[in-house]
Amino acid sequence: MPINVHRSAEFTVRLPPDQTMPLFTAEGERRWAEGWDPRYPNPARRDGAGAVFTTAHGANETTWIMVDHGPERVRYARVTDSMTAGIVAVDVLESDERVTCVRVTYDLTAFTAAGEEWLAEFDAHYDTEIASWATDIAAALERPEPA
Repeated sequence: MPINVHRSAEFTVRLPPDQTMPLFTAEGERRWAEGWDPRYPNPARRDGAGAVFTTAHGANETTWIMVDHGPERVRYARVTDSMTAGIVAVDVLESDERVTCVRVTYDLTAFTAAGEEWLAEFDAHYDTEIASWATDIAAALERPEPA
């Protein structure tokens, strides 16, 4: 089983980069990622380098720390208790006033047997998972934005 997984995948969002990149913030993902429900230890600090939030997926809780956020990149450090840790990045590869091509990169390391098992499953389904992000974002863009 893998101890470390480094994977990237690319897709296009039908928005300019200044509207695309906010979709990859903790609050922006609420618009398109079903079940995404970040919780903040400091609700006044939801964005910017150093912002911290947690998410729950099944029995696992993940702590996320925004490392940096700019017009063409957002990067997080993440630790899933007793399983994995690493970096997640979304980078703009190219764009114009109507579309933005992004690359999503996960670089994760397992530090337990449970983490190795989870990471092997994650690796096996990575391309399908990121393709579903593209589909989910496109569907969300067809719906009116929540008020």
